[in-house]
Amino acid sequence: MKKNTILILVLILALSLFLNVYKKDVSPPAFDADEAAFGYNAYSIAKTGKDEYGAFLPLRLKSFGDYKMPLYSYLSAALVGVFGLNEASTRALNAFLALLFPLAVFLLAKELFQNDAISLLSAFLAAFSLGLHIVGRQAHEAYLSAFLTILATLFFVKILKKLTVKNAALFLLFLFLSLFSYQSARVFALYFFVFGLISLFRVKKAKLFLLSFSFVRVLFFATDLLYQPKRIGTLLFFNNPGFTLKINELRYEGGTRLLYNKLSVGAKETLSSYAKYFSPQFLTISGDENPRFGFTDMAPITFLEYGFLFVGLYYLIKKKERFRILLLSLLLVAPLSSSLSWAGLSLTRSLFLLIPILLIASYGGVALFAYVPKRYKVLTATSLIAAQLLLLLFSWDFYLNHYPKRAVVVRAWQSGYRELSQYVKENYDKFNTFSITKKHGQPYIFLLFYLNFPPENYQRQATLSQPDEYGFGQVEKFDKFVFQFVPPQNVGRSVVIGFPEEFRSMPEFQNIDQSKFRKIVKGSEEIFWILEPPR
Repeated sequence: MKKNTILILVLILALSLFLNVYKKDVSPPAFDADEAAFGYNAYSIAKTGKDEYGAFLPLRLKSFGDYKMPLYSYLSAALVGVFGLNEASTRALNAFLALLFPLAVFLLAKELFQNDAISLLSAFLAAFSLGLHIVGRQAHEAYLSAFLTILATLFFVKILKKLTVKNAALFLLFLFLSLFSYQSARVFALYFFVFGLISLFRVKKAKLFLLSFSFVRVLFFATDLLYQPKRIGTLLFFNNPGFTLKINELRYEGGTRLLYNKLSVGAKETLSSYAKYFSPQFLTISGDENPRFGFTDMAPITFLEYGFLFVGLYYLIKKKERFRILLLSLLLVAPLSSSLSWAGLSLTRSLFLLIPILLIASYGGVALFAYVPKRYKVLTATSLIAAQLLLLLFSWDFYLNHYPKRAVVVRAWQSGYRELSQYVKENYDKFNTFSITKKHGQPYIFLLFYLNFPPENYQRQATLSQPDEYGFGQVEKFDKFVFQFVPPQNVGRSVVIGFPEEFRSMPEFQNIDQSKFRKIVKGSEEIFWILEPPR
């Protein structure tokens, strides 16, 4: 590799890390329950070798009853063990991956195209991609999963070129790890197996590789039988009560059962959701429908990248690039798991979609630039770079300076628990009980996290209710904490903590001296009201 290429690549990696950590205390505006769960389980594993429920080195984290994939917590255990349980140590793994992410993209592009310009441009676009960083700035397992899937793809391409023990072993390793990182990796495991079966069927020693591949897949899916996670099933669109109600409504209005049934309506809904993932609305304007991962003016990719995606598709086919089928099929497969969910357009579940898009757009940009007359090359390159940076500036400015101030964002991020935990820490010995609302989120995990509650103590009292229709259970109490909004007259020496609307809905609210409420405020939003008993 040329020295200039290495120098540029190092600069790109540094910029990617910078964009991961810059103003991280501002945006995202809080630390959510899933992050706290990964952090506390990493802390529990580091201290005791067990998760929060006392399961020794589990292959799933029971957590809220959703049975999270455990790899993020396992890889974070050393960081949390050394630096203590806090937000920075919990998010440190993804910060480290932000440094390596463009390198992985560079290596994959290099393996696909054997072209430094395309590889550097792909790494540059990945480093500046707001869509990738929105997820990477959190302690979210989708970022880890996308990184591992890139590495698995890299060695899969190497296998397609030359099947060796080293390439096969590394491919299977990264694929196996990805399966324990995030649920969407299941789709890629099936994809690689089918693609490998078709492409390598006549290759010598391929049968042994495919047999090993099958064993890895069976080994992973055996863990599903062991843990029987219900959360995956609850996310499927046909398990959503609204889906059945929609079909019944259409039939009630005169629709025939032949046309309006689960199969036909489900296929239509899936295709509609699937198509939206390739729309400019999703990719270049709003992204995820959940305000924690997307917002209008926070584009996962820029309009320029979106345009060059189609240029790249044209040149991939025109020039008959060797791995055009692989790239096109990866592009088409990436949103499949997301489109089967009723939970709306999701950037996290479709995060890997950005990788083939950026690779193909980079290929298209370099291919088109080759046709620019020599005398216009400098002007064209300067104009394109300036336009791209301007588009990125708008998106990044909104994310860093405007997004965390929006009320709907503050609410969606379950803000206020850090401050609430600090209040509890300062007043822990003053009261017998803290009655805390569980109306939004999972309050218990924030207290475990911010109080650094000893895992060995919590494991002895950890209990979770049966999962609801969304696949989540609830912790009703532990230690001094009862997770229920209890009217003040019924709690004795207990602090009552709830949302403002809960207090206002009480019949006796007008009789309470409003000055007695302590309030936790984030921006312009009053999050929690705290009512202490009379002394």
